[in-house]
This record gives sequence, C-alpha cells and structure tokens, in this order.
Amino acid sequence: MSASNEIPAGACRVLVADDTAANRTLVRAYLSRLGFEVLLAENGEQALETFARERPDIILMDVMMPIMDGLEATRRLRAGDGASVPIVMLSALGSEGDVVGGLDAGADDYLVKPLSYQIFAAKMRTVYRALSLQRQRDAAAEEVRAISLAMSDGLVVFDAGGRMRTVNPALCAMLGQSEATMIGAPVFGLFVPPGDRELLRAIEQCQSGEQQPAREVAALGVDGQVVPLELALSTMSAAHGTMYLAVLRNISERKRAERELAAYTLELKHYHDEAERENELALEILERQIRRGGLQEAGIAYRVLPAQRFSGDIVLAQRAPDGRLFALLADATGHGLGAAVSVLPAVAEFYRAVATSPAPGELVASLNNVLQESLPIGRFVAAALVCVDSAAGRVHVWVGGTPDVLRLGPTGEVLERYASSALPLGIDTLTPEAAACASSPVTPGEQVLIFSDGLLEAVGDGGAQFGYAGVEAALRDGVADDRLAQLEREVARHCGNAAPHDDVSLLLINA
Repeated sequence: MSASNEIPAGACRVLVADDTAANRTLVRAYLSRLGFEVLLAENGEQALETFARERPDIILMDVMMPIMDGLEATRRLRAGDGASVPIVMLSALGSEGDVVGGLDAGADDYLVKPLSYQIFAAKMRTVYRALSLQRQRDAAAEEVRAISLAMSDGLVVFDAGGRMRTVNPALCAMLGQSEATMIGAPVFGLFVPPGDRELLRAIEQCQSGEQQPAREVAALGVDGQVVPLELALSTMSAAHGTMYLAVLRNISERKRAERELAAYTLELKHYHDEAERENELALEILERQIRRGGLQEAGIAYRVLPAQRFSGDIVLAQRAPDGRLFALLADATGHGLGAAVSVLPAVAEFYRAVATSPAPGELVASLNNVLQESLPIGRFVAAALVCVDSAAGRVHVWVGGTPDVLRLGPTGEVLERYASSALPLGIDTLTPEAAACASSPVTPGEQVLIFSDGLLEAVGDGGAQFGYAGVEAALRDGVADDRLAQLEREVARHCGNAAPHDDVSLLLINA
C-alpha cells in the first residue's frame, strides 16, 4: 500500500509557514504526494492569521522568519486557540539547544532541514495517526457527554481513589449541587449510610467480576431532603487506570407508590378482617334462625352445599302441635349473603305459622304474603312445601318454581313426581284457596325428596348436567338411611369433585 493511500484526500489540512518560497514549494510537494491538503504562510504573523481563518489540522512551522519567527508564533498559538493543534518545527538549526528551544516553545516535534522525504513522510504519517486517534477519542468523549447530558438518570464517574471525575447535569439537579463542588470530592460523601457501604460492596463485586444487582441507596438532596436512589455500577478502562461509572436513578416516585400500595394493602386487610367478622356474625345469625326447628328429628336428612360462603337455599322442618311434619325447601334468586337475607323473612313466618297447625295452603299463602311485602321487585323465592300427616297416611305437596318433588319407594324407585304448578313465592298475591296442594297416600318405608335446581344443573367434566337421570340412578337400589349420602357422592363424582356453580340443597323425609 502506498503512503498516500493512508490519508484520504481532503481528510487533513496542513499549514506550512516558511519565508523561503523554494522550501514552501518542496514541502507542499511532499505533503501533496502524501495526500494532505496544503495552506501556505510566509511568516509567523501570516501563520496566525491563516490559522484563525482556516483552522488547519497540522502546522509545519519554520523557526527563522521575518516579522514574527516560528518560536513566537508557536507560543501564541499555544496560549490561544491552537493549544491542541499538532505543531512540527522545520529549521536548518539542528543543535541540541535549538531543538530544546523549539520543543519548549510548544512544538510537538522538530525536523532539521534539508528534509529527507522518507523521514518526513514517516513523521507526517505518525502525526496524522496520532491526530486521528485524538479525533476518535474526542468524538467518543463528545458522544458520551451528549448521552450524559441527555440522561434523566444521574451519572458519576469516579476513580479508584473514590474521587469524582465527571458528573452529569441530571445528578447535579437531583442532589441540588453544582458540578464544581462535586468534581474532585469523595463519591462516598454523596450517600446517606448505609449507602456508602453499599457502594463499597458494589465496587468489591466489580473488582471480583461478580454479577452486579441494582442496589437501593439514598443521598442527601436539596435542603437536606433524603433522595432514594437505585445504583447500578460498572467499570471502564481509561488512560490513567480503572474508572467506575455509577448510574443513579431517582426512585422517589416508586417509593411513594410502594408506600401508598402498602397503606392501601393494610387498609384492605383491615376491611377484609372487618368484613370477615361481620360475615361470621351474619352466618351465625342465619344458622340460628334456620336450624332452630325440627331438622334434627329422626327420619329427616338434609344437605346444603353453598356455591359461596352464604347459601341462597334454606331447608326447614318443624312438627306442628297436631303432629303433622312440615318441611320447606326455599331457593332465593341470586347467591351469597343477598340471597340468604332475601329468604330470612320466610324463616320466621314458617316457624310462627307451623305453631298454629295450619292447613298446607294457609302456610303457603302466609309465606308468600310475607315475602311479597319484604322483597324488592325482581326478587322472588322458589319453594317446595311438604306436609307429612302420618296419622292420616297422606302427604301434601306444593311446588312453586323448584324441580319436581319425588316420592320414593322402599328401594329408592320413584313412585310419584310432583311438578311445579305455581309461581315462586313473592311474585304475586296468593290466597289459601289458590295455593292448591297435591295429596297422595303414603305408607311406612316411603320417602319424599326435595332438592334445588343446583342439583340438576351440576356440570360434569364433559359438560353434561347431572339431571333427573343422575338423581334416579343415584337413588336406585340404595339403602334408605344412606340414600342422601349416596346422592351427594354421585354428584361429587359427576362434577369431578369440583365446587358447584350454584347452591345445592337436599331434603329427604321419611313418611
């Protein structure tokens, strides 16, 4: 590769200052051959003027010139805008004192005339390479500076002794300090303990090559306010040794959000705990209301499986003074506490009315009137009422909106179905005469089964509902005392032991 190919055309301009035209012509020829663009000056004064106007990249300065010699021109350049421009002295004076004098004036190199082209070319290539490297470093430094200025995070570069060498405006603004007060100061002084120890630990991990996690530290900001920061540390190589680059992110907003979230979580916990206490009280009150009757009598079995904590289904049983057994299954619209509260008025009325030994139709009408008065429009209660009169050997059944009530034989076969023939309770007015009940003879060994629609609608793994077929299959050939438990087991097996999506209530009464 030729020397000229190392320097792209127009990439570097050289100012040649020499009072001898022949020397200027020779040096210009050499430089052009190497690929440099050449500017000319006849003395030191012209050299200063040309530099101020053209800003050349390199200066070749003759020592002995009229008006202003090269030494004086070099000193003035170094004292002004030419402090960093490479200057090479060209002189016929080659003594040791002359060389020292030129270098002391500020020259970077000294060549003695007459010039050897090979030496001159090597010297100029060296100067150009040094200049190119300096330009690259300056460009990189400028790029880093531009990034530093644009960063919203704080940036500080410090040396192995912990002295800050560079800080960016974001850090100055973040901590309310000026760049002048921070440069040269110990970086550890920025942080509030234990942040200084965290920084030291991060430095030690950098030195050992360990993975660097982000660390939370704090610094003193304006007016002594503590500023929470996130610290990320890395190392960088520099001409004077290893440097450390710390990026500091202000996490005040994140910390504020964390405090607010913690307070909100605590508030929610208090609310949840209070709600749990209220729910426990409500559940106890509901249980006391519902379970005060005859559900514990022999010959009665029941299950209530709520879809939520509170069931909208209730099962009640109570024996009247005349010996008849009344049983009620009621299914309020909706789920949970709202549904459970909806049906409460019927509970008190049921126990009150049964104590008067009413006719079944009178009890149905009484329950309907109470619910119609207490429930808002759109709310109602599906119900099934059974009255077992063992002395007369008959069962009376009223169904309003619930699935069929089933009369079972001794082996679990379905002897009779009582389908819904009336509106659910609470929708319309109802008189005792209009509350007609179906009546059938019963014999010992028979049973009456009431259940809510949650049983029929229980969904299995394949999407199939349990339905009446599932109910009859579960009851068939079962032992009478285990019949309800068998039905519950079959429903659980059908659903894959998943929780029901609706309340499931079962009430089995021996005739």
